Amino acid sequence: MPRDLRGRDFDRCRTPSVEIEGGLAGSFVYNIRSPKSPTERLRGGHLGHRRLRGLRRLAASAGNPPASPASRRSRHVMPYSPKELVTMHLHVHRPRRSRSRNWLSGTAALALVASLGFASPAAGAPQQPTGQRPVFENGRAQPVYAGEEIITQNVWVEVKDMDTDRDGADDRIRVQIRRPASTDQGVQLPIIMQASPYWGEGGEFLNNDVEVPLYAPKRPGYAKPPDPGPFPYFPRPEKPYDGTEPPHQTINGGTYQNEFLQRGFIFAHAQMLGTGSSTGCPTGGGPDEHNSLKAVIDWFNGRADAYDIDGNRVKADWTTGKVGMIGTSYDGTLPIGVATTGVKELRAIVPIAAISSYYDYRRMNGAPISTNTNVGGDQNSNHNSNLSRKYPEVCDYTKEQVRRGQDRLTGEYNEWWHERNYLPNIGKIAGGVLVQHGLNDQNVKLRNAAQLVDALEENDIPHQVWLHQGGHGDRALSNNRAAWLDLLNRWWTYWLHGVQNDVLDEPAAVVEREDGTWTPYDSWPAPGSASTPLFLGASGDNTTGKLSLTRNVKGKPVTESFTDDMTIDATTFASAEQSPNRLAYRTAPLTKPVHLSGTVHLSTRMSIDARAAIVSAMLVEYPKSGNPKIIARGWSDPLKRFGLDRSYGIKPGAPFEHDFDLQPHDYVFSEGSQIGLVVYSSDRVFTLRPPPGTKLNLYTHHSQTRVDLPIVGGASALRSALGGR
Repeated sequence: MPRDLRGRDFDRCRTPSVEIEGGLAGSFVYNIRSPKSPTERLRGGHLGHRRLRGLRRLAASAGNPPASPASRRSRHVMPYSPKELVTMHLHVHRPRRSRSRNWLSGTAALALVASLGFASPAAGAPQQPTGQRPVFENGRAQPVYAGEEIITQNVWVEVKDMDTDRDGADDRIRVQIRRPASTDQGVQLPIIMQASPYWGEGGEFLNNDVEVPLYAPKRPGYAKPPDPGPFPYFPRPEKPYDGTEPPHQTINGGTYQNEFLQRGFIFAHAQMLGTGSSTGCPTGGGPDEHNSLKAVIDWFNGRADAYDIDGNRVKADWTTGKVGMIGTSYDGTLPIGVATTGVKELRAIVPIAAISSYYDYRRMNGAPISTNTNVGGDQNSNHNSNLSRKYPEVCDYTKEQVRRGQDRLTGEYNEWWHERNYLPNIGKIAGGVLVQHGLNDQNVKLRNAAQLVDALEENDIPHQVWLHQGGHGDRALSNNRAAWLDLLNRWWTYWLHGVQNDVLDEPAAVVEREDGTWTPYDSWPAPGSASTPLFLGASGDNTTGKLSLTRNVKGKPVTESFTDDMTIDATTFASAEQSPNRLAYRTAPLTKPVHLSGTVHLSTRMSIDARAAIVSAMLVEYPKSGNPKIIARGWSDPLKRFGLDRSYGIKPGAPFEHDFDLQPHDYVFSEGSQIGLVVYSSDRVFTLRPPPGTKLNLYTHHSQTRVDLPIVGGASALRSALGGR
């Protein structure tokens, strides 16, 4: 009997080649034999009760968005109310469930197929389509449309009751569509949509000033944010604009279009609000950007209006209405936002290097942070650089809204940021999510993917995550092309065409290891990852102290000090034998490899001789030979120690507790290396750069400061690698 990748038995009968006979009105030929009911499999120990609910949801209401449980949220979803926010951490020690395949019974599978547009023809049905029908072999769409004429058309989808540019007319989204000629011969196909703000020549990227004094409340305790003053006056446009004035950019679909258009997937490229030939204005990742793209999906399904360049109304009668979305960076973030609107026909998304919460993209632990490519970047930077529509001056109004909402002065989480946090609405996603992210992405940092994966897990959304050794980009396509495209083929085939295959038998996570090997795991963080505390032993002279599993409980209280100096790069701190500007600690050399998987958490007791400071830390590997390697970094604002939505003033010299996370990672420390922790203040590349000179004090005695590492195998594995010490 065949077994899946986690060793479970299953019995199924599949036809090796499946063809949609007669297109949309034809019959779907498929044979599924399920040896056990979901309840029987549950009793056998393969399915948890939450996974069983996921089966029931797919079986009973395939194509309908799952309800968002009011009482359940991801550990990474910031529980927000106007009165109070609390800081949440990634609890890497939480056991992960091994993911079972969402097997459907024969009846339920046919219900899913019918919901995807492949119902059997009724008596007296209209004439059968004459165009080429999609063909599937072994659960994969075949390139039967290769060489067929491709129809290209442009439409402007009207977004009812949305007028972000205030011109008195509904905003419009320009969509370029490419589809096989068979869709003009009665064949209806699903759509892969790519949406982007980048198809156009935008403005200058605004780099906000980072060499500024830190925001510092005048007295200890809660400090109300300063009043930003009255909103400036911006005149409304003199006349409406519908987006049809030429020229119009021809959008190059790229690899994914070349691969999947020939396999029976229509491609739609949508220009985001305020970009290219669309109208309206960007809103810095806000709800309007996603609701406007939801309107495009509504049009695919007959719920919205669209017009050609001559003003003629256009219908999308060539599609089943089922949609998938894919993209990288901003283009990968838009699918998450659209999916969390709950639009039921968006059946699958593939966010690559994507943002799950814009606050966690632009801030970390309350501190404004930069990317490795744009120092001082923020949401107003993107607004200005993305704005590529004609008559961009009409968006000065939204530009000012974004500048005020982001609040670079205090760095606080507010209602504006909350609207750009997609995690609370993950439960509204109506299909599957395939996540790809770089472990070393210093643009959209890994926390965004980690939070997303955890929220998907908590909400029982079918998902898989691929993590690679690269930075910001689609490395799976460039470095593991065949396997990635094959997975996408099965992914789109299952979710958009309704063809049963083995894609949900895939492991929940695939991680590219340090040697380039792509390794499957049943969950991420990796199974067995457990929070493991290490305690700091002072050096006494700013050289290198100790990191050990043993609590420091003997001797007199110890305080170590370091001084902020934003002119020094963090790589210098990592390699320095001694420095007054950082504190460093290392374990003994490892006698065997140690696997870290998840989020590092630092708990401190400290004091500052000023009313504000930045506190940064990094986890470092010190190899037997060669230069140290920075594995994970974290930055924080101690003013947010009681919650991200408010600043609490500091009394200079008074001790306080301050806990914060570093960015997540998955890394194997090599045998003979040492695990190091470096604590410092401002980071020249990633944080604000206040004037040098602030002194910070760290209390390490009696375990007042500790670092928790997510070690696979927990404390016993680390103790063994440290020779029992």
